[in-house]
Amino acid sequence: MSSYAPPQVPLLTAAGAAPPSRSASAVVANAERGFHVFRIDGYSVTTTLPAGERVTSEPFDVGGRSWLVDCYPNGTDASADSTDCNAIAVYLRLEDTNHDKERVRAQYKFGLLDAAGTAAYELPVETGIFASAGGYGDDSAGGDPGCGYASFITKEDLARRRDILLKEDSLAIRCDVAVAEVVPVSIAPPVQMRDARMGRGRGRVGRWGGRGRGGCGYNNYSGGGCDYESPDEYDGSDDGDRGKRGQQLPPDDREFIRRCLTSQRRKNY
Repeated sequence: MSSYAPPQVPLLTAAGAAPPSRSASAVVANAERGFHVFRIDGYSVTTTLPAGERVTSEPFDVGGRSWLVDCYPNGTDASADSTDCNAIAVYLRLEDTNHDKERVRAQYKFGLLDAAGTAAYELPVETGIFASAGGYGDDSAGGDPGCGYASFITKEDLARRRDILLKEDSLAIRCDVAVAEVVPVSIAPPVQMRDARMGRGRGRVGRWGGRGRGGCGYNNYSGGGCDYESPDEYDGSDDGDRGKRGQQLPPDDREFIRRCLTSQRRKNY
């Protein structure tokens, strides 16, 4: 006995259906770069710290995230004696500034500067995965140590270059950071608030492109954030005759897509 199979309703091609809603959005991936100079005055005093203790820079922003540079004058091994460590350690770390856990892939480079600000000692670019535990407060224990070098420069080498790297007992660490940042963009020029008469179906009036937090595309409902013109109306011209364009018939789907792909792109921050 064969089982009953309900007929397939052709929803995508059903006759008499209302015109389909149409939307478009876009993102742009950029390389965000920056550097931070961390100067430690009285460096010789920090060498009396226990092994595993660090001195930390102020936070700095690159790619929309907050970073920290840690210097361990006597290495990262807290179980060791300070006199047993023969190198200083430096690390780059994500600061825990929000309640969301995050993993970030970034490139970084460390160097030491002379008194003129020139790199007198540096290591090659490295790539690492950085993690933030989420939440606020002291992240000194149990958090992600970041990425860097357990043996950045030996104490012997640093002492030998003291006249260059430790002038007036000051150590200057430069850290370069680069991350990929993906940001939403609009794909139409901004316009004024649409007239209520231009609303479409179920009282949809107001702006195109709103998605609650600034908007970044086209859609068929009102939302707050961006005053972007619908590609149903935008024809690539900026003649300012919005009333005339508002009276034109909407384009077919192929033309709608063409306008989405060729219209002006504007970053949304």
